[in-house]
Amino acid sequence: MENISFSLAALAAIIAMAMQACVSTAGTAGTQCAKPTLTPSDASNAVTFVRVRIATATPGAYLRYTLDGSTPTGGSSGNGTEIEAARGEVTVEFGVGSHGTTLKAIACKAGLADSLIAVGHYVYQSPYGW
Repeated sequence: MENISFSLAALAAIIAMAMQACVSTAGTAGTQCAKPTLTPSDASNAVTFVRVRIATATPGAYLRYTLDGSTPTGGSSGNGTEIEAARGEVTVEFGVGSHGTTLKAIACKAGLADSLIAVGHYVYQSPYGW
């Protein structure tokens, strides 16, 4: 009978240590979405538009982006245009009088903190030299 009691006590201690290890790691990794990457990260010679791929390493996350310089935010009433991470391509177009655009993107997922904000600068280059 003593062996069984000891085995249960040892098993309880092992479970407690495993749970503590999970709590310790949750405080560092896995609590925030990965910062999105922008490809290209900037452009200084776009003529009429540039296609930018936005991606995140966080599985199941969605992305929000802005093109007006404002900060994107997550949640149901977040700021910015929401896109699925799998689709992640945005066309940055330059209109008449436009000299450039700043794209900001964030990754969001329920249960995790929003990512750091990725920022890309895309500058219009006139084909006519002005």
